[in-house]
Amino acid sequence: MDNFLSQVRNIALKSGKSKIAIIGKGESVHEIILEKLNNFFIINLNDSERIIPGNVAFFYRIDFFNEIKKNGFKADFYVAPDHLKIPDDQHLEANYQPRSQDIVDQPFSYIQDTEFTLTDFTVLSAIKFLTIYQGFLNLPIEVYFLGFDFTSEKLKDDDYDMHDLEFKNAFLKTQESVFSSVLRGFNKFYPDINLIHVGNKNYSSISVTGLNKIIGEFQFDHKPRLLATNRELYQQVLKRSQESNQVIVVAEFTNNHIGDPQRLVKMIKLAKEAGADMIKLQKRDVDSFYSEKELSKPYDSPFGNTLRDYRTAVELNESLFELVDEECRRNEIPWFTSVLDWNSYEFMLQFDPPLIKLPSTISNHRNYLLKVGSHFKGDLIISTGFTDKDYENFILENFLTDRNLFILQCTSSYPTPPEACQIAVVRHYDELSQNQYSNLLPGYSSHDVGSLGCMLAVAAGAKMLEKHVKLGNLDWVHFDGVAIDLYNNEFKQFVHDVRKAELMCGNKTKKIHTMEHHKYIPHKGNN
Repeated sequence: MDNFLSQVRNIALKSGKSKIAIIGKGESVHEIILEKLNNFFIINLNDSERIIPGNVAFFYRIDFFNEIKKNGFKADFYVAPDHLKIPDDQHLEANYQPRSQDIVDQPFSYIQDTEFTLTDFTVLSAIKFLTIYQGFLNLPIEVYFLGFDFTSEKLKDDDYDMHDLEFKNAFLKTQESVFSSVLRGFNKFYPDINLIHVGNKNYSSISVTGLNKIIGEFQFDHKPRLLATNRELYQQVLKRSQESNQVIVVAEFTNNHIGDPQRLVKMIKLAKEAGADMIKLQKRDVDSFYSEKELSKPYDSPFGNTLRDYRTAVELNESLFELVDEECRRNEIPWFTSVLDWNSYEFMLQFDPPLIKLPSTISNHRNYLLKVGSHFKGDLIISTGFTDKDYENFILENFLTDRNLFILQCTSSYPTPPEACQIAVVRHYDELSQNQYSNLLPGYSSHDVGSLGCMLAVAAGAKMLEKHVKLGNLDWVHFDGVAIDLYNNEFKQFVHDVRKAELMCGNKTKKIHTMEHHKYIPHKGNN
């Protein structure tokens, strides 16, 4: 054991790398730009050196040994049992401990054991190794898990002959259960080691697309990228929309971030990767917006038993809005907020917002709306939920100054049934825009289920679509039931549907399309 620790110490100090990539063999690993991982310390599991050779490999099975030998021992070192004949200068000998129910039920007991042993679930062995590596490196480390899909659509050449696909996936699900439990509890024991799963699982920290972007930037650390401001990003989106006649898709977070900074960052990344053009949040001054009677009402949430407990916990403070601004700039997506009261409006001015929203929630607070409209010089978005023609006239008479004004058809019902969507109102707003008000931009704030309502809104002339998004189910969060999940590509599919609707609509000029042809070629004399 002393010799093993000495070898790990030498490896850690020689490497000096604090970014680690553990390579699995799930299909998603082939979507990653592996050739750009030169700034990473790479760990191979089993024979994944055939995908990309690493610094250290972990395996115990003879069939993997045969494949690695055939491959020419491409990794620098191998953590493997002593009976396997690996070149001496590459061998980190370790005893093999067969998988037991204790390891499945209590993986941290294995990871924290002072004696290093290899186990069937080699990723646990790699994690255990990294706790030692980090101790010698004496720096915080980030560990990225690549190709850990925990599912398979077919058997591969290196699968056991007697294992069918059903058994293989059952075995992978067991491993996934252990792995996800380790992710949940790891930081409590090892705060200087950040475990990051790459993929689209509900426990993933980043997607494959997000990682590819990050590792691309790693190569140019000596040339820091200048980030555009939120105002500049908004102008880019507006220009792109005007030039391509493309609707602006807004991912509305509401309170689904639950005031959690890590959750906020993940939602921003996933929304951007799914194709959102903008991100929207909300800001309200809890103490002035609600009465004391309302705040004291029972409300069941993890934060307490009253509405005050819930609302106070999920409200973003200055530091969290600074985080939003930083992450949105890094991900090149602009953001804005609904401001529900004057205190919130004044608070948001410190972030130099290029536009703000006046939501349906406060449509009967007309003095406040007029005060904001006269003070704010940027663009405005106004939703028309729970209002009628009188409110439309109020908007047209008071907010169409030298600015863009997005007016969004909205029905304040959660979820909105089909008969209440009133998407023809979007067409009415579009007609107003075409005939009277050139700086009026029609749109649709969707509280209906799915993507059909927004697809119809595109056909009706919408220039902006607002859709609630969430990160998994949290039934105690307002509007959770109408939100589309950012996990499992649900919101990505929504954006795809919207873009398909745009494609199908085309433009208003009738012409012969290149895809058209006559079924019958006319004979001479029949022209």
